[in-house]
Amino acid sequence: TEPSIDLAAADVRRWLDERLPGHMVPEQFAVLDELPLTSNGKVDRAAVAAGPWWAEEQSEDEVAPPQGRMEELLGDLWLEFLPVERVTRTDNFFRCGGDSLIGTRLVARLGSVGVEGAELRGLFANPTLAGFAATLDFGATSAARFVAEPDARHDPFPVTDVQQAYLLGRRPEFTLGGVGCHFYVEFDSADVDVARLEQAWNTLIARHDMLRAVFDETGQQRVLATVPGFAIPVTEVAADEAEPALTRLRTEMSHRLFDPAQWPLFDVRAVRYGQRVRLGVGLDNLVLDALSVLILFTELNLLYDDPQAVLRPVGVTFRDYQMNTRPDPGELAAAREYWSSRLDRLPPAPDLPLAVDPVHITAPRFLRRQLHLDREHWGVITKRAREHEITPSALLLACYAEVLGAWSGRPDMTLTLTTFRRQEVHPDINNILGDFTSLLLVAYEPEPGTGLAARARALQEQMWRDLDHQAVSATWVLREMARRAGLAETSMPVVFTSALGVLDGLDTTAAADFAWGISQTPQVWLDHQVREYADGLAVNWDHVEGLFPPGVIDQMFGAYQAALDWLATGDWSAPLPVSGPARDIAPVSR
Repeated sequence: TEPSIDLAAADVRRWLDERLPGHMVPEQFAVLDELPLTSNGKVDRAAVAAGPWWAEEQSEDEVAPPQGRMEELLGDLWLEFLPVERVTRTDNFFRCGGDSLIGTRLVARLGSVGVEGAELRGLFANPTLAGFAATLDFGATSAARFVAEPDARHDPFPVTDVQQAYLLGRRPEFTLGGVGCHFYVEFDSADVDVARLEQAWNTLIARHDMLRAVFDETGQQRVLATVPGFAIPVTEVAADEAEPALTRLRTEMSHRLFDPAQWPLFDVRAVRYGQRVRLGVGLDNLVLDALSVLILFTELNLLYDDPQAVLRPVGVTFRDYQMNTRPDPGELAAAREYWSSRLDRLPPAPDLPLAVDPVHITAPRFLRRQLHLDREHWGVITKRAREHEITPSALLLACYAEVLGAWSGRPDMTLTLTTFRRQEVHPDINNILGDFTSLLLVAYEPEPGTGLAARARALQEQMWRDLDHQAVSATWVLREMARRAGLAETSMPVVFTSALGVLDGLDTTAAADFAWGISQTPQVWLDHQVREYADGLAVNWDHVEGLFPPGVIDQMFGAYQAALDWLATGDWSAPLPVSGPARDIAPVSR
């Protein structure tokens, strides 16, 4: 007989920790005297998965609280950032609901208190609390304290790389230029008091500096000290005569191009028809990113309900942030070296079939496809994602890339990822408005023969390595690519924008009055957008009208919706099943 081996789950975990990346170490262990077998003598995998051993009590190591100064600091931050009520040394960041946004905030907070070695790729490789703590050290001194400059709030200050790209990209000489980066939405509700809403808008204009911002020709932005009172024009029509007025509202507002030198860089209009009001809101993303829009609408609802409502403090400005958070020379040099080494290895953008060459579209207009997953369906997907240690955003991005790959000439591609990075340098930083947008080029390079879970994890790991080098923006990388290729311009025009995880503390019920929306961005062909509401998940695909052959967007979007349905019950160890394009669709030469 074979000698018995006395193993404890903690022993197995330690042995695997020494040999495997953290995300590959199982969350649960069970020691069995023998494995259940099928009638033909093979391991009965179904019986193993269903066995009662997974409910056994955890070992002392698995329920131990954080130990030591670093683990205790991490434990406090996990309680603050993650949706958990208690933490142990073996808790896994992903299984506790962590994602790239929370990871970025966690790493930034650690740096702000003088912790050295905090990087996203380190968290990915060591996702347990104790494992990540072991990679960190307390520095000799804490980081410099952020200081607001209220006396300089109206002085000019430089635009960000993304703001500069938005300003240049709207010029008609650029491919798919002539449009601004614009967000438009319509709300429809009964018995709206427009005068009360107007008062709320003016309160927010006085409260938030970037609602009074303008831009000059030298590449500077500044906040106006005073502006005239903002009025919301109202068109009154009978209920049975509303359609022409509502159509005119959408036509005039949905694709508006603001003059960045003229205030305001937003527009609000109303149509009252019978007892209902349709409200159109257009915003230039030069001054507001996606999180800022959510903050704006949340505060607008609060002030409309109660003009005396106490809002969260804003003891810092967007100008303060921009003037005090520039990367140090060492960080910038390291990021440039990283991206320079990746330039020649980045796959091209998706080679999607086009109806015309983009250079021939001189006045781009955008159309939208949208879908909604109910709360239960989305909950099943997010639960499975946590079990596979994949963030929901990375999972959706992988599915998006798989669908795009089916319509492209090759499965690998580079996509532009929109991120909302706010370094936590001040307690009020998540309360203010501004364009904190960062753009990241992410390569999707699926390994042949692997399943969706493995591909999504590999994509997630690559994305987190890239996020550690965001001191250099995607716009710098694109300029460097164009310089090396001897081109006037280059772009990665297929975009993925995720607002998952940015809604903490914000109103997610406004969708009840949502009527219609569209976004537009210069040099973009297709933008996948996703955000959560109280009742589930909303996905939009905004694309340039007339750029793709008839039926292509509908086919791809249908395949993507089928992929989201499959995620709830499919085997993630297998490839994602994607129906290919129709045979008669082929890309134009360009």
